[in-house]
Formats: sequence, structure tokens, C-alpha cells
Amino acid sequence: MRPLVLVLSLVAALSAALSAGKGSADSAEPDSAGGRSLPQSRTIRLAAVRTVFEGGLFTKLIDDFQKKTGYSAQVYVGRDPYEQAKTGRADVVFSHFRHTGLGAFVSDGFGLWPVPVAANVTAFLVPPGDPARVRNLSDPPEIFRKIAHAKSPFVVNGDPNTRYLIDTLWHAAGRPDRDQWYMDLQVEGESAAKLATENQAYSIWGVTAFLKWQETSRSPLQLVIPSDSLMQRVMVCVVVNPKKFPKTNIAGAMALEQYLRAPETQALIHAFRIPGIAQPVFLPAGRNNENSVLEPGASTH
Repeated sequence: MRPLVLVLSLVAALSAALSAGKGSADSAEPDSAGGRSLPQSRTIRLAAVRTVFEGGLFTKLIDDFQKKTGYSAQVYVGRDPYEQAKTGRADVVFSHFRHTGLGAFVSDGFGLWPVPVAANVTAFLVPPGDPARVRNLSDPPEIFRKIAHAKSPFVVNGDPNTRYLIDTLWHAAGRPDRDQWYMDLQVEGESAAKLATENQAYSIWGVTAFLKWQETSRSPLQLVIPSDSLMQRVMVCVVVNPKKFPKTNIAGAMALEQYLRAPETQALIHAFRIPGIAQPVFLPAGRNNENSVLEPGASTH
């Protein structure tokens, strides 16, 4: 799938435009050549994975951020946000924790420390008729145990993150025998969902990814969304290191990070719903873990 580039722009008010030349609209930084003040950019370049835009969450949050701050966000959405940032085409990146490229991006000094912001939710895909009778259950290991006990076909979604979750559920369910029902055919994502549809089987996939695929596939599979941390994948905000990229809009990037972590924004994430789904598909994950007691030199008395 080709990356999708979204450009979200905010048109400044006429009064702000008229006052920009007087230095009242934008913050300024010194011009080393002539000592003059140059306006700092009000555009932030965000590179992000598709998940939060497919579900609609970030479209809402970015619009709110722009209205409240006067910044304009230019957004790249695709599988390779860290490659975009490494070539100087982003000021801030948003992805799952441990997304491909994140570790090297931070350890090699391209990005500042990742800040948790939200978590997206993974769900069970349930075939018509629900032969294992799991539709009204909320405990993931119990759901998996019932599928195994009924020997209902289960297609393994083999991407590394989902496979890890499935292995965890298998252990939590008591390591049931996998013969005759457990279909590990080295497929993932859309291929796994398609195979589950064809075999009237259960599977597991991220909610927003499944809904996006279902728009065109018309699969009769339905979602069961347990309220358990096992089914959540934390997502983080990473500000690009201005020492590596001096032209980074560090002020704008930090403003976006602070907005995403703010209690008011975390409450918006908590309240967000996709039409037709009662359960949240994104959960707030921001925390203020600063503690002066643990700071170097702090008194222990």
C-alpha cells in the first residue's frame, strides 16, 4: 500500500496576519547574519503510522491542536515514519512503541526519548454463528480457552506483535493442545483475516486495521473487544533531535507533545469512539512520571 500523505492546514486570522510583520504573531529567533529577528515557523511536520488516522482519532486531535495553538500540522502517514524523520522531513514522529526503526532512531541520537501518549486496541475476529460462544466474554485468556475447547478453527495472524499476543494467550489459557483447530500458515494482516473469513475461523487483529479492510472486503467477521491490557499496544510521540537536524521546529514539536500529554487531551482520547462500536478502540497512556524525590540531589528526608 502506498503511503498516504495528508496535509492539515490552519488559516490564520486576518488580524494575526496583519500583525505578523510587527512580530506579535510569531515567536522570533536571532538572525546571526544581521542581528535581525526572523519569525519562527508555525508549521509542524508530523510523520505517523496509519493506525491513529484510520480510526479518526488523530484527525480530531490535530484539528483541536491547531485551533488552540495556531500551529499548522503537515502530516505524513505511512509505514516508515522514522525513515521520513531520518532524512530531515519531520519534526516529530508518532508510532507504536517498538515500531520498526524506533530503537535505532533514538539510540543513534536522531530522536529524543519516546513519550507514551495512547494505546490502540486489538480484538478477536469472530465468525458468523460464534461456534465457541465467546461473544459476551471479556477475559482474553478465557476467550482463547473456549475457542480451543470447542476446537473451532483459529487463524494465527503472524505479524510479530500479534503472534506475541497469541503466544501469551496460549500460555495464559493453560497451553491447550493445538491439534485440529490451530491454523498457523505464516500469514498476517489482511491475508490472515481473509483466510479466517474463508474458513469461518476466529483470529486476532487491530480494530482499526480490520475495520479499514472490512470496508472493501465485506467480511462477515465481527469484533469482540476485551477490556484488558493484554490487548493494548502503546503508542509514543518522539521529537526529532535538533542537534542532528538544526532546522527542526523544536518549539512546535514540543508544543504538540505537550498537547498530547495534557490531561485535557488524555480525556479526549478516553472519550473517543468509532461510530457503531461501544467500546473504546484507543486508550489514554500519558503519564506524568516526574518525581522530585528521585531527582539527583533531592533530599531524602
